[in-house]
Order: sequence, then C-alpha cells, then structure tokens
Amino acid sequence: MPLSDHEQRLLDEIEQALYAEDPKFAASVRSARARSRTRRSAILCVIGVIAGLALVLVGLITSLIALSVVGFVLVVGACGYGVQLLRGRESASGSGPSAGGGSAPRAGGIKGRMEDRLRRRFDSE
Repeated sequence: MPLSDHEQRLLDEIEQALYAEDPKFAASVRSARARSRTRRSAILCVIGVIAGLALVLVGLITSLIALSVVGFVLVVGACGYGVQLLRGRESASGSGPSAGGGSAPRAGGIKGRMEDRLRRRFDSE
C-alpha cells in the first residue's frame, strides 16, 4: 500500500533531518541499501537467464515452439536488465556529469547520444 502525500512528506522531512544530524550514518545506510538492491537484482538476472535457458531446452525437447519462444524472451529480458544494472553501476561510480570530458552533461541512452552528435555537428559548422 503506497504512502499518502502527507506521509511521504513526513518521511522526507525525517530523512532530511537524519542527513543533517548524522551525514556519515545516513551515507552508510544509503550505500548498504544500494548494495543489497544491486545484489538482489543481479541474482534475479542470473535466475532469469537460467530459467529462460531451461524453458528453451524443454521447449526444444518437447517440440513446443511457444515454450522455447517464451524462454528466449526471458533470457533476452534478463540479459537486458543485467546490462541496465551494470550501466547504472558504472554511471554511479563515475565522477559526475563531466566525466565524459564533453562541454555539456550527457543524457543517457540513444537519444542523448544522437543529440550530442547533432549538437557537435552544428557547433563545428
């Protein structure tokens, strides 16, 4: 059950007070929570790949093409989630938005790269 707006504001105020009162403790709690979430997500990716491969094999053995397709989709989805997880970790461990050496902060994904290329093309003319 999600929190109401009032409860969310109270929680945010408590969190801000904690950060102001003891920033070292707050940082350690935040990093421990992120590590456990990352570990859980990585385990979920591995389980997804293994389950997907098992579905593909069972589908091939029993000649059920639909089961193999579902397994393949599961493998691709788990791998995609794992790559997204790794990219998120790399961007979090970077030294900020100027880590790329560019003049402007980069937006993530294909759209951001295309915008950067277009911007460089017009800047060079």
